[in-house]
Amino acid sequence: MKSRISIKLLSAFMSALLFFSVCAPVSIFADEAAEKTAVVQEQPSEEETQSEPQPEAKPQRVETKVKGVKTKLNLLNSEKAVMSISVRPSLKGRKVVLQRYNSKTKKYETVKVYKTDKAKTAKLRIVIPKKYREKTLSYWRIVVRKTDRAKQYVSPRITVTTMNVASAGVNADCACIYDIDTKQVIYGKNMHRAHKQASTTKIMTAVLLIESGKLGGTTKISSAVANTPYGNMSMKAGDVYRNSDLIYSMMLPSSNESASAIAVGVSSSQSAFVKKMNKKAKKLGLENTHFSNPHGLDTKSNHTTAYDLVRLTAYASGYDEFMKVIGASKYSFKTVNYKRSHTVYTKDALKSYSKRHLGGKTGTTSGAGCCFASVYKFKGHRYAVAVLGSSSDSNRWKDTKKLYKYINKYAKQTY
Repeated sequence: MKSRISIKLLSAFMSALLFFSVCAPVSIFADEAAEKTAVVQEQPSEEETQSEPQPEAKPQRVETKVKGVKTKLNLLNSEKAVMSISVRPSLKGRKVVLQRYNSKTKKYETVKVYKTDKAKTAKLRIVIPKKYREKTLSYWRIVVRKTDRAKQYVSPRITVTTMNVASAGVNADCACIYDIDTKQVIYGKNMHRAHKQASTTKIMTAVLLIESGKLGGTTKISSAVANTPYGNMSMKAGDVYRNSDLIYSMMLPSSNESASAIAVGVSSSQSAFVKKMNKKAKKLGLENTHFSNPHGLDTKSNHTTAYDLVRLTAYASGYDEFMKVIGASKYSFKTVNYKRSHTVYTKDALKSYSKRHLGGKTGTTSGAGCCFASVYKFKGHRYAVAVLGSSSDSNRWKDTKKLYKYINKYAKQTY
């Protein structure tokens, strides 16, 4: 029995010894592997931990601020085209470049270079040389070059319109040519002088009728309207007219009764309508214009200027209804109630002169002389043209033709 127990103990001892001999090398190898790993993962030296040098950050450029740039200059040929501008930040010797647009190359070309002084804000006098203003229209811009501290500045397009590059030789007291599309004057003679406007007044009357929304309505003629001085329609009290017919009889043969009828039809009374006329003139910026009636007969306070008249004509030309009326040579219609027939003819003697002539409105009184306001088209642009105070009917047409020829010759759109 004891021998069996001894054998079992010896067997267990031998098993333990065998297990230990097998596992011990593994443990040693594991320790060596760990030691090697520790060597590989050693912390880098102080020199290695230092970051590589970074490039210096570039300074932020500030906005360049320029004041005094005018996007439109409209001057007589004899006047200097000058702009006084300020540039901030100035810095020393910063370049300010004046450039002109060349329509052939379709690029801006440098004409002159200015340099700023040391001041924080530089003040410069920019002069557009006269030799570049031989034509009526040119486009320019101002470029302030960038620096390390400031961004580049490029101005909006600057439109320079030159008036009176040549004499038109008109007889009228006052005259003006206005480019409707660029809103610039290209010719003027006493264009800001107050002058009676006669029946060119009816352009405003037509505008207010169109804008009233009553062009499709009717108006009953009162005895006061029928008795308007210097009438030519033989209207009778009680007659009923379509407003769309009245505008033709007012604008073509220049019927004073039709103008009075429109005033009553729109505002119930002529006095109320005249208030609207003057309110509209003020809104349009016609600073030297005053109306005292809807037809234009002379009064002490009834006046305008050639400049205001072309701007009013330009505004009216924006309505298709207006252009259709002044473009007509004759017009026939009947009264609503009594079916009285009328055929009216224009007083515009330039209908057959040129297809570029789109129509106009005459005006003649003893105080105003012979007047005319019209619309002319040339090379894609429309022009409002006015003469006030021509000495005769024939001179009115001669003066207008001279202004049209001026447009043909000098209002070129190449530059």
